[in-house]
Amino acid sequence: MASATRAEEWMRSYVAESLSHADIARFVDYVAQSMGSDVPELSTDADVRRDLQLAVRSQFRNILAARQSDNAALWDAPVAAEAHSLARTIARRGLELRVLSHLYHAGHRAVWRFVADFVSNAAVPEDFKVELVVMMWKQTSEIMNSMLEELAATYTCERERLLSGTFSMRVNTVREILDGTLNDAEVASVQLSYPVHRVNTALVLWTTDHAISIDSRIFEPLASRLARSASATEILCIPSGARGLWVWMVAGHDEEPTIDSALVPPGVRVAVGRPGQGIDGFRRAHREALAAQEIAMRAQQRIPVTSYRDIELVSMLVSRPDAMNTLIERELPGLLVDDELSARLRKTLRAVLSCPGNLEAAASQLAVHKNTVRYRIQQIEERIGQRITSRSLHLKLALDCFDTFGANALRYVPSEQKDRGTLVK
Repeated sequence: MASATRAEEWMRSYVAESLSHADIARFVDYVAQSMGSDVPELSTDADVRRDLQLAVRSQFRNILAARQSDNAALWDAPVAAEAHSLARTIARRGLELRVLSHLYHAGHRAVWRFVADFVSNAAVPEDFKVELVVMMWKQTSEIMNSMLEELAATYTCERERLLSGTFSMRVNTVREILDGTLNDAEVASVQLSYPVHRVNTALVLWTTDHAISIDSRIFEPLASRLARSASATEILCIPSGARGLWVWMVAGHDEEPTIDSALVPPGVRVAVGRPGQGIDGFRRAHREALAAQEIAMRAQQRIPVTSYRDIELVSMLVSRPDAMNTLIERELPGLLVDDELSARLRKTLRAVLSCPGNLEAAASQLAVHKNTVRYRIQQIEERIGQRITSRSLHLKLALDCFDTFGANALRYVPSEQKDRGTLVK
């Protein structure tokens, strides 16, 4: 007991005095990424990845709070509300309890890899390293087992709720449509009480704002307001996680409805897929909304509404980051510097490309004289080494990618292609 107490005191002191906020952030990112990578069912789901990140961050915050108590072990902390929300999200996805179990065993392995690496590099005697390892193994095992037992109960309660009543039928029917196991639009329409056979527009609503409460009920009323503003006659809503909602709606016309960004409250984001006819269109519109969400979550600008229509070509390119990087570097050499002049020239290039052959229209858009635009074009062509008119489509696409991601475009890696990596201390 004396050895364990000495090890706990040393660890408590180290965490209090030596760990920076950056160290903690790297640790949280490492654990969350490792957990997601080790459980394939979760690796490509943006909502689950977001809930997982929040759960790990909140749980570690609880652990750090526990260290302030002299009577509490470092890892003896209550299960965070965000972790319970993650368990409910897994249940809502129709995933088995074993996925939750695998997730927390993956978390245990990730924490243990960090512990082993940390202890091996600690500036303490070798015999004390053994005491630290024994203490950390005991406490991480206890907290992970305790968490899993409590979260399994949360999962089970949510699963039982989903299996009862109309809500269960809606969730299961949507899942079967998206999985491709249900292909009869008339049957799906009856089961959902929603006209799947019509022209559907899909939305994804989500938030990463911690000020918005867990399992918030703000999303469905917001979806209804957005639908009304877009003249939609029917709407279908399915919770996608603790902080998100999947939406389909049928407008009174077949054109893509306009989503009023002024209705979207601070901290909430909306991604929109293009309208699609019938059950195939229902799926495709949802896939496009998810693709728009993926781009929006990684873009440098945090705009409230992102439409797939506006980022379609960028979305296609990001699946091949090497090709996107090559395009940007080849088409925009000399314009990628992070300075005021380069930003002004990129803005001018975009205006000129949007008004082909009409310098007066481009000048009006930029609120400058036509001769200024002509001079800037000369500067642009000197920098990129080609005439603007010779590859206008390629230039516009390269600009779209760079404007979306900024300097990060040249380092972009889609989430599903990220390696687990190692923790940088």
